[in-house]
Amino acid sequence: MKKLLEIRSGIVSAYLSDVFQHAGMKAFMSIAVLITLGLTEGVGLLMLIPFLQLIGIGDSAPSGVTALIGNVWKGAGLPMTLPAVLGVYAVIVTLYALTQRFSTLLNSRIAHSYTRKIRNKLFSELARMEWLHFTKIKTSDINHVLTANLNTIDNGTYSVFLLISTIFVVAVNIGVAFTLSAPMTLVALGSSAGLLLVLKPLNKQSYNMGEEWRSTMGALFGVLMEHLGAMKLAKSFGAESKHIDNFCSLSRQLEGQANRFAGILAATQMFYDIGAVVILGLFFYVAVGVLELPAAKLLIMIFLFARLVPQFSWIQRTWQNILNMLPAYKAVMDLSYVFSEGREDVRDSQQTKVELKSDIKFQDVKFQYDKTEKRPILNQLNLTISAGRTTVIVGPSGGGKSTLADMIMGLLKPDSGSVLLDGKPLDGDTIQAWRESSAYVPQESLLFHNTIRENLLWAKPDASEEEIWEALRLASADEFIAKAPEGLDTMVGDRGVRMSGGERQRLALARALLRKPTLLLLDEATSQLDKENERRIIDALEALRGRMTVVFISHRMSAAKCADRVVVIDRGRVVEEGEVEALARNRNSRFYEMSGSMSRSAA
Repeated sequence: MKKLLEIRSGIVSAYLSDVFQHAGMKAFMSIAVLITLGLTEGVGLLMLIPFLQLIGIGDSAPSGVTALIGNVWKGAGLPMTLPAVLGVYAVIVTLYALTQRFSTLLNSRIAHSYTRKIRNKLFSELARMEWLHFTKIKTSDINHVLTANLNTIDNGTYSVFLLISTIFVVAVNIGVAFTLSAPMTLVALGSSAGLLLVLKPLNKQSYNMGEEWRSTMGALFGVLMEHLGAMKLAKSFGAESKHIDNFCSLSRQLEGQANRFAGILAATQMFYDIGAVVILGLFFYVAVGVLELPAAKLLIMIFLFARLVPQFSWIQRTWQNILNMLPAYKAVMDLSYVFSEGREDVRDSQQTKVELKSDIKFQDVKFQYDKTEKRPILNQLNLTISAGRTTVIVGPSGGGKSTLADMIMGLLKPDSGSVLLDGKPLDGDTIQAWRESSAYVPQESLLFHNTIRENLLWAKPDASEEEIWEALRLASADEFIAKAPEGLDTMVGDRGVRMSGGERQRLALARALLRKPTLLLLDEATSQLDKENERRIIDALEALRGRMTVVFISHRMSAAKCADRVVVIDRGRVVEEGEVEALARNRNSRFYEMSGSMSRSAA
């Protein structure tokens, strides 16, 4: 229990410190406005005293606060008439309303600005993560934190400033009450403090409910993301009901948790309502039977009491809402820490583009995803990829080809050994320029839910119409796009669902070529295509021979047709490399063994 309180206290301190540090001078302005609100309300309450005197309810001999207000009134040269008193009171209420509006807008801006800061910081940290660290995080967890958790924090931050506002108003009301009757004020405060102690256990429940809600909502996001990613597979297996059952079960849990938290808030309100009646009876007894409080002061004290009890209740319930929000804040900070710990070592460089002149070299490169495993994915790999030539890297699945592709792009770093570009290390000083000079076509072509034109311009926003059609021609995609209903302005659908697999892949190739890259890297880009569409991609690559450096990674031997040089990788090592014709004629070669009848016919 003590440890939980310490953890919760630490989160509260960290959160409030972060909010006020971000707000800066706006926080002090907000507090100044809140003080003004409290004082304005206090003056308005005191203005009720001359009003009561005018209608015949008041002290026969004005004293204390009553006398002070009378002196101020006379000093201002105001007549003690009903229209004058009502006019001054109306001005004070108007000033309060205007200040309240300004305060609400200011606090809203501070809260939304703080949320925007966290959102932008999180996304920037996410975008700059190392690829290896990113692969260890569930996408649904990221989605959940960047949406639902941040919305919770946004509402919580706004509540913080509303809470501060109410506390200031309550403090001024208490101050006014003390000037009228210190004993009665102490009775009210003591009774309210007792209620707070009774309701203290509900604060712990509020925090725990926030943690449960965040956990269940995260699981719900996970089910949603999994279904969206596997929608086609689920339908083809007739397994929709499994996802529906999981989703509905978690949805019921969220409903139950929301109702339990509503019960906590309702219990808080109920205890305050019951407590208010008990305290009111005690209040009247002490005021009339013990202190014999004058009628005017008694009426104002009752008015103050009627305002203070709901405000205490509201403070309690708002604090519970803030406690309920804290687990979401903790989750955001935890994820931010994970992102920052996995930040990629990419430094700003004056180099804008890398022109590969000689080669890409792998020297004794060793790498494994799980450092506890005995067999590395890449094992003392040595490889030279010549500039201006087409190198096809083939081998069985699991041999390390895709890991090699990620390393060529600088997405992964060797555990030992080095990757060199024209003899210079591919590291933090050159990675960004290298990536901007390269183009990548993955196994699953990623198209955005937009037009063909916008999907292409994503790679090169300033590309001309002529450059677009040239890239489409090189990728053998110009004919089917010309026949599309709206040409370049045809919508491709979410992830390119309105296009065939071959069309998506050729469009992805055209997007890559639009950049006019130093290096074109294709990772299993034809593995999911039929023979006809594979032939079109390979024909397009064959036409590019000698125009740029191309690395084509595939487990299909047919990819060798467009190669100047073939490299065979197995178990993380280069087991064979050479010219296509020479390997195809060598019956003892691994390439010949893998290619089978296709290689023999080529020989």
